Amino acid sequence: MQSFHDEPVRGVIGNFGLLALPGIETVRSMVTGHAAMPPIHHLTGIRPTQADPGAVTWEMPVTDWMHDRYGVIWGGVYAFFSDAVVGTALLTGLPPGKVVTTSELTLSYLRLATPDAEKLIGHGQTVHLGHSLGLSEARIEDVHGRLLAFASTRCVVIDIPGGGAAEVIPPGAPISDPVDPYLRPLPDTLNVWHEHSKYSPREVFDKQWITGELDVGPVTRMTGHRAVEMGDGTYTIEWPASPWFSAGMPAMYGGAISWALDTAIEGAIFSTLESGEFNASIDLQVRFFRPPMLDGRTLTVRGEVQHRGHRLRVATAEMVDSDGNKVATATGSAMLIPEGVEHLMAGGAAHELTPD
Repeated sequence: MQSFHDEPVRGVIGNFGLLALPGIETVRSMVTGHAAMPPIHHLTGIRPTQADPGAVTWEMPVTDWMHDRYGVIWGGVYAFFSDAVVGTALLTGLPPGKVVTTSELTLSYLRLATPDAEKLIGHGQTVHLGHSLGLSEARIEDVHGRLLAFASTRCVVIDIPGGGAAEVIPPGAPISDPVDPYLRPLPDTLNVWHEHSKYSPREVFDKQWITGELDVGPVTRMTGHRAVEMGDGTYTIEWPASPWFSAGMPAMYGGAISWALDTAIEGAIFSTLESGEFNASIDLQVRFFRPPMLDGRTLTVRGEVQHRGHRLRVATAEMVDSDGNKVATATGSAMLIPEGVEHLMAGGAAHELTPD
């Protein structure tokens, strides 16, 4: 399966001249377009639009490439987006030579995004910023002002000396052939509305990942991941340590790690469903241990269901690198919606399935 991660990466990794600037000027240089954007921008369109002391606003277009096989945009997309919002809210209060790295990220999912959302808008603000730790929060909305998710984080403040001798790298000439991945239209052959409702989770997995009879959905081209195992309550994926997942540093962006963990959690819960059932995500809590370097190797993420209630499922996930080192863990939960898939296949709105 081809994905965008098979293409040469776009954007700048290691724009170390930004380290010589106060944190707020670093964010503002991306807002104004004076600094080259990192690869995650070219992959998804994520970008800051405003930076004030202790507060930021970010946007990310809701594109067809973020849909799964049912046309649903899952919570992992919110997690990917939120990490930038909460992290840079703290960065605006730091002096030159200091950055933050995410220690813990928590999200409450309130509403599934629909095509008319157009874009995610994140408003982040600092709650506390000390010498070594920072707390911040963010509201994730759509263009209509509907609250989609709420996020909070604990970050560690670290020193990265040596940026003063480097110049800030400005944006290069845009590449238009082809345009950035998130701007491309879906191929006519990539249809997310397959008749999955008549298959069990096991049959869907086999037809998608073993025989190839069913397409895996647009989002898999965006992430480049591959599912390698599904048991009764377990789900394992391989996630690329791709440079496309850089937020400007040579290690993987925390939002991409969170997206991978959420994918494994949702897959594990999916494996426990009956045909036609739908699982609507409620929350995600991620703890980060070590950032994997973007060396092109494979990260393994395994999800496992820990609780199977009549309406509620709870699962955990763990990511390890190619050397077996633990990268991060997560816990997430979802509500079961009977006949939810049929609702989607009949043209019903995804947000109508969200528990409220």
